[in-house]
Amino acid sequence: MNLVEMILVGTLVMLLLGIFVIILVVLQQKQVVQYKLRLKDKDLQIQKERLVAVLQGQETERKRIAEDLHDEVGAQLSVLKLSLNHLLQLAGNGEKERIRETKDFTDTIIQQLRFISQSLHPTTLENLGLSHALDSFSSLMNKNRQIAIQFRTDGSEYKVDREKALNVYRVVQEVINNILKHAGATKVVISYRSTPGLLTIRVEDDGNGMLVDSLEASRRKTGHLGLKNIESRLNIIGGNITFVKNSPAGTIAEITVENFQPVI
Repeated sequence: MNLVEMILVGTLVMLLLGIFVIILVVLQQKQVVQYKLRLKDKDLQIQKERLVAVLQGQETERKRIAEDLHDEVGAQLSVLKLSLNHLLQLAGNGEKERIRETKDFTDTIIQQLRFISQSLHPTTLENLGLSHALDSFSSLMNKNRQIAIQFRTDGSEYKVDREKALNVYRVVQEVINNILKHAGATKVVISYRSTPGLLTIRVEDDGNGMLVDSLEASRRKTGHLGLKNIESRLNIIGGNITFVKNSPAGTIAEITVENFQPVI
């Protein structure tokens, strides 16, 4: 083998070694990227599990408080109302008006108590499902006279997974609460529609159209978790929410959840 051939062979060997090193570096970098992605996925899963645990703890505490309000405070107010009715029959003309005012005030407290109890723990959701629970929520809000809410449904009877139904219900509650705080609306329409693979709920208001801006502003403030709570709950169940301007005024919030039916 002459000198030229030796140089060519050496060059080829060096080239092959260089290619081999490059391949090793690329493969190593790919493994590092895959490892980081696995760590990220694992971290996201841990965060999701922690969030689910926190929300479940909140729901358990809400249920306990709602039951205490209904069983203890509600029962005592009912006894008070019966006593006032009895006093009303025995009282003279001068006292009847004062007792009647106290009785009316007691009725208002009982109604408010029922509203708070149902907001904390919607028994209709467990017993009759999401559609009926949202209808009941709308009726309670109308009785409370804070805003006029109309509930519409397409009449579909597809069952909604229990966890997903609860999270969607809480999201609708949060949207309505923010409409009351920021939108200046007088009327809200909640529309419920479902197909075998997609649940869609629209919340339309006739307010000032500032709902989205208010939610975004609250996200940037410490202690204001409205939009973050909405997004967190929907992320848990694979849902989504979009906000668009309504015409001629207000905002439309559309909540969608795929594969919402319970797994059998």
